[in-house]
Amino acid sequence: MPPLLPVMSAAVLMQAGNGLLQALLPLRMQAQGLSAADIGMVASGYGVGFAAGCLIAPRVVRKLGFVRAYAGLAALMAILALALPLADGRIGWILLRAATGVGFAGLFTVIEGWIGSGSQDGNRGRILAVYMVTTKLALMAGPLLIDPGGDQPFRLLILLILLSVLPVAVARPALPALPTAVTLDLRQLFRVAPSALVGCFAVGVVTGTMMAFAPLYGLRAGLSESAAAALLVALQGGSLLAQWPLGLLSDRRDRRVVIAAVAAAGAILSAGLALLPAGSPAWVVWVGFALWGSQLLCLYALCVAHACDVVPPGRIVPTVSGLLIVWAAGAMVGPVPGALLMEAFGPPGLFVYAAAGCVALAGFVLIRRMLREREHRPGRPPFRPLPPDSMTGAAISDPGAATDLPGTEPPERR
Repeated sequence: MPPLLPVMSAAVLMQAGNGLLQALLPLRMQAQGLSAADIGMVASGYGVGFAAGCLIAPRVVRKLGFVRAYAGLAALMAILALALPLADGRIGWILLRAATGVGFAGLFTVIEGWIGSGSQDGNRGRILAVYMVTTKLALMAGPLLIDPGGDQPFRLLILLILLSVLPVAVARPALPALPTAVTLDLRQLFRVAPSALVGCFAVGVVTGTMMAFAPLYGLRAGLSESAAAALLVALQGGSLLAQWPLGLLSDRRDRRVVIAAVAAAGAILSAGLALLPAGSPAWVVWVGFALWGSQLLCLYALCVAHACDVVPPGRIVPTVSGLLIVWAAGAMVGPVPGALLMEAFGPPGLFVYAAAGCVALAGFVLIRRMLREREHRPGRPPFRPLPPDSMTGAAISDPGAATDLPGTEPPERR
């Protein structure tokens, strides 16, 4: 852990600034008279920029290294923070918000690639758990710093971003190896780590929908506005309590089994919440949401840890970038059918949708693992990994030698 403390510290400061920005921008745009549709278009612009940033970041890291890449992207974000108060009109906001998407995606890729490359199979789950918990706390604390009037919040944002560069700049010389490849190939990534790829997409679909509609669920379930808004806090609070134990468990067991078990638990909890009687006390709903968040909001880190286990070290940065894109894609497409089910069946429809997604993920992971074990059962020729110089794309060039196999894991992880 100590060698990763600089990048962990940077991530906390950066996420505090991100949380501040997420709360500030809608208020600033509304104050300028932008409509809800305009604000939605600005949010879509951020998604497009985020995807573009995920594609660009691996090349930046390969060319500049982790420290210089982070410093350069942080400088870009500081410049954008200076420009945001000057935004005027829908087009200006869309362009600047898209640019911040590129910057934040690059920073996330650098941070998670650094952590994934600098950790080991035996502790990666716990390290990613610490990263998720601390950054979630920072993200939740960021909006508390907001003051919509004037440009003071933007100056505070710049301060947080520039402060995040300091721990990275003094990082120990022993940094993770630079990526050996930067090309993003999701088909190859699926061959190597299908459970991680499908898992990140499913997490984006299910959790993106829940985060978008949790307050609306609360209102339609009869809660007050403040109680409905508190459902988001309950979701995050549950994830904070469970992230470390689940990360520790995944370090000691096959991560695919843990992913499937967490998804199955999420399906059970979703079914229970779907059957929750109308007019239930607010505290009952909060507890249910906290339990739900303790499972589903922890899945992303488990999927990233599994992918980093099975790809070559030089492929971790583009792998993390690919998983971020897949997660973001799920978060973008997931709310549409979720909204339709909620309109058709009322508040329980939201959790029917979540249960279906969880069941599909758990089933996929278990079936995939079973088929892999059957392919490599005793009596078949032993698995022999290809030499490192034969690895291309996001995976090994021979799909049959994919590393998402029981035979490629350390003995204690089989």
